[in-house]
Amino acid sequence: MGHLKKILCISVCLTVLLFSAGCGQTGQSAEKGTGNAYAAITDDAGQTVVLQEKPQRVVVLSGSLLHFAAAVDGDVVGRVSLNSDDTLIPEKYKAAAEVGPVYQVSTEKTVALQPDLIIAVKGQHDKIAGVFRANGIPVLLLSTKSYDDVKRNMTCIARIYGKEKEGQEQLAAMAAKIDAICGKVDGHGKKAAILHATAKNVTLELPRTIAGSTAELLGFENIAAAAAQTTDGDRVPYSMETLVEADPDVIFITTMGKGNNVDARLQQYINDTDAWQSLSAVRKGRVYVLPENLFLINPGLDYPQALAFMAHAVWPEVVL
Repeated sequence: MGHLKKILCISVCLTVLLFSAGCGQTGQSAEKGTGNAYAAITDDAGQTVVLQEKPQRVVVLSGSLLHFAAAVDGDVVGRVSLNSDDTLIPEKYKAAAEVGPVYQVSTEKTVALQPDLIIAVKGQHDKIAGVFRANGIPVLLLSTKSYDDVKRNMTCIARIYGKEKEGQEQLAAMAAKIDAICGKVDGHGKKAAILHATAKNVTLELPRTIAGSTAELLGFENIAAAAAQTTDGDRVPYSMETLVEADPDVIFITTMGKGNNVDARLQQYINDTDAWQSLSAVRKGRVYVLPENLFLINPGLDYPQALAFMAHAVWPEVVL
């Protein structure tokens, strides 16, 4: 087990070197220009965006992605409106023009800013990206979920601003923190179920979500991992039969909605259901509710905080 743990922790540092050289062989890639262009970047939607010059009027349509720009002191002329108490606006961008909330971006306000690059979120802004491109505005669609996404996003955004060195420094600092945490705990040999609960239904999260990626870093075996081979989604339907058969060692829960209300209803359901009470994780008190600000809103460069929260929940005796 210790050998496996060392391999995982070392791999975290190695991947920083790989991502600093580019954004990976699949998904995003960032290269120093094509011909006379400033840069050519292939985003997570498979679109290659060629920037003829260094962007001067950038609009960012995600609170999470704003923090990557802030990490390399990049300028923006516009941003999404952020009302969540869990999403802090970097001081540098508080005066930037607002173009609406992340799920209701105003195309009119955005185009009016005359941006020369829009950084948006794959899966949220795919449709309006076509509107922007029709107006001659380059759009990068980036994924904002897994730890790998965080590394690629930092590399690509640093490239956009010509701050590759600063981006590599941010990645190295993050990797060092993650290495320190995963060197103290070891989830190998333990099965984990990650449930996503809303007021309407419950699903199982795959390794490509924030919580799934975090659990994977800690070495847990996700009971739904096999489903990732047959679906492009982040979650799959949940069934009590599957959960009972897998009998996970730990259960993590992410919730969407008014947290306390959803948590209370879910806890009541667990307490009143015989099948739930038969689970090892429930009997041993190893059911953990994960906070929205770290596991539904991408923590970005604060990924070590998400890792530390999950690790401390399972191993409270370990000083991280």
